[in-house]
Amino acid sequence: MMGIRAGRKIKQITSFTSISLFLWVMAAAVIFLTGSCTKTGNFTLGEDFIESQTKLQILDTFKVNMFTVLLDSVATSSQKIAYAGSYKDNIFGTVKCESYFDLAYQSFEDIDPKAIFDSAVVRFSYNKASYGDTTALMTLSLHKLTEVITPLPYISEYSLFNTTSYEYEPESIGTITFYPTPKSLEDTTVNIHIDALGEELFNLIRDKDAKVTTSEGFSDYLKGFILTQGNAEDKAIIGFRADDSHLLMKLYYHIDQGVPVNSVISITMGLANHQFNHVDYNPEGSPLFQIKQEGNVVFSNESDNKGFMEGLVGLVTVFRFPSIQDLFSSQRWNILKAELILTPANDTYDHFSLPRNLYIYNTDKLNSFGSALLDANRDQIVATFNYDKELNENTSYTFDITRFLNNELSDLYFNYDHGLMVALQQDGELRSSLDRLVIEGKKPAVKLRIYYLSY
Repeated sequence: MMGIRAGRKIKQITSFTSISLFLWVMAAAVIFLTGSCTKTGNFTLGEDFIESQTKLQILDTFKVNMFTVLLDSVATSSQKIAYAGSYKDNIFGTVKCESYFDLAYQSFEDIDPKAIFDSAVVRFSYNKASYGDTTALMTLSLHKLTEVITPLPYISEYSLFNTTSYEYEPESIGTITFYPTPKSLEDTTVNIHIDALGEELFNLIRDKDAKVTTSEGFSDYLKGFILTQGNAEDKAIIGFRADDSHLLMKLYYHIDQGVPVNSVISITMGLANHQFNHVDYNPEGSPLFQIKQEGNVVFSNESDNKGFMEGLVGLVTVFRFPSIQDLFSSQRWNILKAELILTPANDTYDHFSLPRNLYIYNTDKLNSFGSALLDANRDQIVATFNYDKELNENTSYTFDITRFLNNELSDLYFNYDHGLMVALQQDGELRSSLDRLVIEGKKPAVKLRIYYLSY
């Protein structure tokens, strides 16, 4: 299995009242002496001394409804990463990525009229991200846009999405076929030769043509580019660094002064919020094959009893708890701790690393992204990740949702429409990665484990 990426250290803070803490310690002692309980346990405290009706109970047999949601769109601009390629499997279907960007205008220096053009490339540098089979040949093509990239003004930097697209010329200006090496220890680059366009641009610069002497003329002449797969049989998606230091157009030329004097013109990538990744997702051949026909929602019992997540594609998993109300409406209670425990499905991450961090959000009956769940310190809750490297049996993600349930039940009523959405970080990996996860929903089932006192 591929290595699990390092994540941020997760800080867990659990607070109890002094009385609850005392009861918790006493209950822990009873559990230690009598054995652990995996379903329902009733523990009576101090029954040899006084008659008590207070019991610590542990339940993890709640019904949890799980379903997969395909978000309408995911903002992908300003992420400093350009993806290109495609992969296909029978777990998620087919994912295809294309990256859009433009070039920054600059005031070009004078070029000797006798200068001779040699070659031109657009240089892409790996950022080490990859998905799929990188041992197979890959083909990438570069095309000129016929429309100017125009971010939506009211969303600031996050204004271009995985569903956004622009028209481009069908004939590529450059193509490369190569074996990708995204994990190389060296700062490896992929150079797509664009000699025809490069020579045209070089001549315009040398001749001080109006097309390249003003920013308006330059952006009208070179509206932008799209990097896309050049072969439908590609088996991987590769990530490149998208910033003005690593995504460059280079024009090479020389001046003949008895011996050639070589020189180069470097043109950097344009504005960061003009660079974004477009994603085409086709779930055909996977358990999610009906998700687009079903309003972008598929219940786990219709998708092989599993929930699905993938970053740039916009797949997230939603959970609802239909039986909570029944339990807590008939007795006095105090929830000490509540955990949502998710297990990755076996045989779904042999060739894809599991995400190190998962985040949890409120959601409504429309399955909209809501606010992040926060802990007592107002920090965003991150799942505790347990990776069973040896046996591969106890790998799991655990969320502490104690505050969520206590708040929801504070008025003795639980709104079923108020669910929880589990995803990659909304303003991070969701917009910048294709990390994915399949959650097992049957063997074992998703668990909502609650430790509570009843009176």
